[in-house]
Amino acid sequence: MDKQHRPNQVTTEYKRYPLPKKVDESKVAIVSAMSTTDVIISTTKLEVKNDFEKGKDNNNDLIKENQQRTVEKVAPQIEKPKKIPVIEQSVKYEPVRTAVPRTRPPMPTPDLEGRPVVLATHLVPSLPIGLFEVLAEAIEAATGKAVVLLHESRYDRPVAKDVADIAILPAGEQWEDGNLLPVSFVFEHRLNKNFSPGVYADVVVATDRAPHVENIMDLRGHRCALPDRRRTIGAATLLFNHLRAKGEGPAFFGNTLDAHSQVSALQMVAGKQVEVCILESPVIRFHRKSLPGVYSLHILSSLGPLPPYPIMVNKNMSTAIVNKIKEYLLKIRHDTEWIEKFAPYSVLGFTEYTKSLYDVQEIKSVATSAPYY
Repeated sequence: MDKQHRPNQVTTEYKRYPLPKKVDESKVAIVSAMSTTDVIISTTKLEVKNDFEKGKDNNNDLIKENQQRTVEKVAPQIEKPKKIPVIEQSVKYEPVRTAVPRTRPPMPTPDLEGRPVVLATHLVPSLPIGLFEVLAEAIEAATGKAVVLLHESRYDRPVAKDVADIAILPAGEQWEDGNLLPVSFVFEHRLNKNFSPGVYADVVVATDRAPHVENIMDLRGHRCALPDRRRTIGAATLLFNHLRAKGEGPAFFGNTLDAHSQVSALQMVAGKQVEVCILESPVIRFHRKSLPGVYSLHILSSLGPLPPYPIMVNKNMSTAIVNKIKEYLLKIRHDTEWIEKFAPYSVLGFTEYTKSLYDVQEIKSVATSAPYY
């Protein structure tokens, strides 16, 4: 058979390509050198570009920093409220170089034969009995008479009739058988800048709640302990006056619990029964070193001041003795010995005041309880 008539025959055609010419090695070397130079130049350009970009970024950072400084200088500085620990927890306690207590000559012995002066206090246990023991000693030095100290811890009891000669009462309280001695304690407080006898109240929160609150208005729905809700004037009325000024009422808190005393209110926060309480600052300053759990508490804010703790003298006490007590107490701030005795209770001395300085009606005219339906 002929080739053209063979079945299924595959024909393959091959193209002829020209053979490569002989390459000149010198030209290859020149091209290689040029390529290497181009790589070096390209790398150098890239490095210069990177340095330029870095410098550009640095300039941008400097511009932003200068702009920020300018804004800080022009814009008003708004400080966030600081929460103050009730007590700073020291990392290490080193009782070294402890000073030996001074030995002072004893004060003249008071007259123990005649009728003593009866001093009654209604501020215990919120304030320590030791404070009034020092005050009784000062009254003995002023009058030359022996002083018998009584304390009444029940809030609903009146001053003992025909028994007490001097009575120290909670802020805003009165004694119908007594006259006001216009002198009272001056307690240490960060807001007391002018040696005032007014009493400030502190809002205390648990440390685990402190990161979530910046001010009193962040306490909505929390449980609150109130130590003196039944009193017409007190820390509770200060708190609810503040809430009223913000357009809130007693239903602001999720629940309010009555505390038997201000110390009890502090214990309720430390014991996680409530998240917040309000109490008078002198109470915190003394009991913060003795109550368990106080390290877990912070002071969120301070309100006040309340009127001073009234020192009342019996209407039958002679004017001469009353004046001796008044003058002696006013001089205590200049007596180093007495200041050392009062210092553990955060008392800086005594000062004179008038009732007109404190608007009692404004404080007492606020509701402290929400109606129950």
